Amino acid sequence: MSLKENVQQGIRSLGTRRLRTLLSTLGVLFGVVAVVAMLSIGEGAKRETLAQIEQLGMNSIIIRQNELSEEQILKTREQRSRGLTQEDFAALEQGVPYLDQQAALKLVEASIQASFAAISPEILAVTNHFKEIKGLEVAEGRFLCSLDMRQKQQVCVLGSETAKTLGKYGHAGQSIRIDGVEFKIVGVLKSKQWKAGKTNALTSRNLNKSVFIPLGVEKTLPARKLDAKQDTLSEIIIQLNDSNKMMLAVPVIKRIMENVHGHVEDYQLIIPQELLNQATRTQYTFNLVLGSIAAISLLVGGIGIMNIMLATVSERTREIGIRRAVGANKRHIITQFLIETLLLTLIGALSGVLIGVFFSFLISFTAGWNTVVTAWSVLLSLGMAIAVGACSGLYPAIKAANMNPITALRHD
Repeated sequence: MSLKENVQQGIRSLGTRRLRTLLSTLGVLFGVVAVVAMLSIGEGAKRETLAQIEQLGMNSIIIRQNELSEEQILKTREQRSRGLTQEDFAALEQGVPYLDQQAALKLVEASIQASFAAISPEILAVTNHFKEIKGLEVAEGRFLCSLDMRQKQQVCVLGSETAKTLGKYGHAGQSIRIDGVEFKIVGVLKSKQWKAGKTNALTSRNLNKSVFIPLGVEKTLPARKLDAKQDTLSEIIIQLNDSNKMMLAVPVIKRIMENVHGHVEDYQLIIPQELLNQATRTQYTFNLVLGSIAAISLLVGGIGIMNIMLATVSERTREIGIRRAVGANKRHIITQFLIETLLLTLIGALSGVLIGVFFSFLISFTAGWNTVVTAWSVLLSLGMAIAVGACSGLYPAIKAANMNPITALRHD
């Protein structure tokens, strides 16, 4: 018999035992669903984490002001550490090797009035290099410059969503009031893709909803003049000219910060490249665990197929004897039963892929998790299913081929 005839014979044989065929494919089906769904969850988590890390800047190092406990506050007072300040900014600018540029950021707590209505975007006092480091693009007007900082000019730049909220008043040339002080809008930024961080280290600000003012101008606001923390910074962002030199620059940064702060950890050092390496290692372990669980599911399905095929061989003993009597050899018998096994496996695997893709989207819709079905996960699940099916069907096929033809013909 040709391959086509063997396939047709296998389809007819499976068709005569529909319920058994359905039950035997369920194990493989659920195994493939597990592989596709689990890998899609893992891939979605990986891409989301990578997107959050990339927002921080792969060749950047971020030093962030820490929120301190009462015990830590007492220690900072003993060591006379004032938190993250301009002193740190200057020391880092002078001492960090491979420095390309750096920027400082301060979160300003103030109220905004515009177009006779109060809005509540995040007010960020920043230095002029903040735009280049964060990859911001100007849609209208310009960004803040060093002259704005030196002369403490009361100007501001709006994020894209803040500008939309203001409507016709959210354009260059218009004005807003921050704590009653008028600030002229000199620019509006283009929208920038943003993903919320799931951990403190990955937290980044949605710059689309921000208002930017020159660093230092916030000290002139009425509500800030008596603020004891008016000299502190929220973040310092260091950008290196070569990302391969990251691990050489980090020890120097740590040493500078320890010297300035008297070994008080009132700051947090965030290295996106290191976070990426950790995320990659975690993802590898996660995929290994998911793959092992899915492989066990497929193995259970393979055992079910083997049991069904052994029962099928026993039922069709006389048919095997007749085929051997009319000229079929052992290879023909093995081919026939292996094709039937692979047909069973393919039916379960293809159904499992479709259901797995459906479950992935269902999980994303109901649980809010980011899931991504990739071509390699589908091919991997199909490949594993076919390999398990072939291994499971090999023993029953060999057992059928090794039957004594005379004994098989006498079987009722």
